[in-house]
Amino acid sequence: MKKSFPPLSVLRRTSFRGLAICICSLIPAPRAFAQEAPPPANETYTLARLVELAVRNAGLLSSQDARIEEARLAASQARAWPGPSLDFLAGRKRGAGTGGPRYEFALAQPLPLAGKQKLRGNLLDLEAGSRRVQRSASETAITLDVLQLAYEYAANRKKAAFVAARQERFDLIREYVSGRAFPTPQRMAESRIVQNRLKLLSSDAIRSQAGYKASFDKLRVYLPASGEYPEVEVPWLSGAKELDEKELLPGILENEPGLRLQRLAVNKAESAKDLARKDALPDAALATSYEQAKAGDTERNFGLGFSLELPFWNGNRAGRLSAEQGKLAEARLLAFEEQKLRAELTRALAEYEAARQTAQKYPRSVLSGLEAELKEAEEGFRKGQLDLLTFLELDSSAAEVYDRVLDAQAELAARLAGILALTQERDAVNSLGSY
Repeated sequence: MKKSFPPLSVLRRTSFRGLAICICSLIPAPRAFAQEAPPPANETYTLARLVELAVRNAGLLSSQDARIEEARLAASQARAWPGPSLDFLAGRKRGAGTGGPRYEFALAQPLPLAGKQKLRGNLLDLEAGSRRVQRSASETAITLDVLQLAYEYAANRKKAAFVAARQERFDLIREYVSGRAFPTPQRMAESRIVQNRLKLLSSDAIRSQAGYKASFDKLRVYLPASGEYPEVEVPWLSGAKELDEKELLPGILENEPGLRLQRLAVNKAESAKDLARKDALPDAALATSYEQAKAGDTERNFGLGFSLELPFWNGNRAGRLSAEQGKLAEARLLAFEEQKLRAELTRALAEYEAARQTAQKYPRSVLSGLEAELKEAEEGFRKGQLDLLTFLELDSSAAEVYDRVLDAQAELAARLAGILALTQERDAVNSLGSY
């Protein structure tokens, strides 16, 4: 006759010592999987300090500064008047059976009266303007990238510390396990649950350590090389600030880097069209000459003249039509980019609103509350007032909530960064507390 065993709910009400004895032979050796908590930081950085260091050490920005100066100087040179040209001819002159040397000098000064030089300089000024927009956008992108990575690093560092604390709590199980095992199928199943939890915790510890280190290693792209993993203080995002599309849209349409660059592209196309029209006009030059020849008597001739290039017979018609099509293309692309940006803003605001509402459900007090609850449960477990499986369930649920609280902060920071990239807000770091 088969023997029946009491259900799990009954076993939970039994004394912990009976269950602990049966687990003894099934739990791995103590601390076989233990991972250390993040080491105490020798240095603490604020988010503002990280951004300051990143901007200061970004080689990309200094490179773009040089590109801006390159375009500015090229524009200045393009407006300069061309220098004069000097021609010299030498030969011999013959006449009436006599001959002698012949020399001729000619000096010509081009007169750029059609305004082509000015237009070419304007085109390069617009190029310098495009590079300034790119430089500003790069600085904002670095700021927001550091912002996201700082929140990611801070969250992962806290997770690693929490996992280390969980491991210390699980050491309680080993402390209470002693004696020889007299397992029943029910208790063997429960002990295997414990083993599985310990294995999961071991892998969580490894991943958490790798996670916070990898997060900071991404920041090293912008920061001076260092082998330390410092503490990073980031403002807590409460999710208090709602964003209104109607309020944001005018500023975004004016300041978004892609649209600013496209407007400059339209202006370049307009200047290129004007230049194509002026290219049909002839260039003028002022010329003077001196000629000396000797074939018996010495002859000297002086001259002062005005030269004018013959224009193209078709008046650069195809060039002007090409420039008009170029302007039309850039204008249509600008309209498309504005339409695309409106749709992107709607999507970004929807994602931000979801992240904001999630963050509101997990205020900062949740973290300290979870830690207090686990300490209380640990004390009850030590006194035998709380059974093992209930303790494990509480620990697991607390860990899940703890991770979600920190993930909510990192997610809200990422969504906020996406919107700030559109608005190009320069003081984003100092205003984070309001979000």
